[in-house]
Amino acid sequence: MAQVRRTQAERREATRTAILDATIYVLVKRGYAGLTTEAIVRKAGVTRGAHAHYFTSKPDLLVQALDRLSQQMRAEVQRTLGKTRIDYPELLDRMWQVHRGPLFTASLELHVAARTDRELGAHLHRFDHELTEQLRTLAAQYLPDLVRKPAFSRVVTTALAAMRGVAVLGFTAPPETVDRTWQHVRAELVRAGESAFDG
Repeated sequence: MAQVRRTQAERREATRTAILDATIYVLVKRGYAGLTTEAIVRKAGVTRGAHAHYFTSKPDLLVQALDRLSQQMRAEVQRTLGKTRIDYPELLDRMWQVHRGPLFTASLELHVAARTDRELGAHLHRFDHELTEQLRTLAAQYLPDLVRKPAFSRVVTTALAAMRGVAVLGFTAPPETVDRTWQHVRAELVRAGESAFDG
């Protein structure tokens, strides 16, 4: 009987995860405006009843999707960084790769929607804070000598803000324009970081 209960629990979790992953997929492919129950259940391969069973409302779904998105982005950064120590410029490059991927696109779609949705905005504020702290923790893991520097937190916060700004440019500008802009911004971030860390 215990084994049956575990199997049922695993199936429930698999269904829930499929719905959350489908929500993120639809956000990337169709945007927030196209985030319908029909699109989600079709992608997840579940019924509307299953969707309603696990998520009682759209805000409930989006809050849990944000948690899933945070986990995925943290894992993506970890995968991108690898297992060896790197220097600060390489950290910037690895984190930039994540900002050019689909997970960032999904989070940005939700940020745009939150402009007129106060409840979603409150949850996104938490999401942003937690994700930033996770990224800082990972940065500290790969740059242990720099984390003790007084300017470390400020430098990482500035770098993240710059990356997000340039990444938004990619929604309308050609890839070569985005790449060229990033190279300019990266050079400034490297100079600012070296100056702050040496100071």
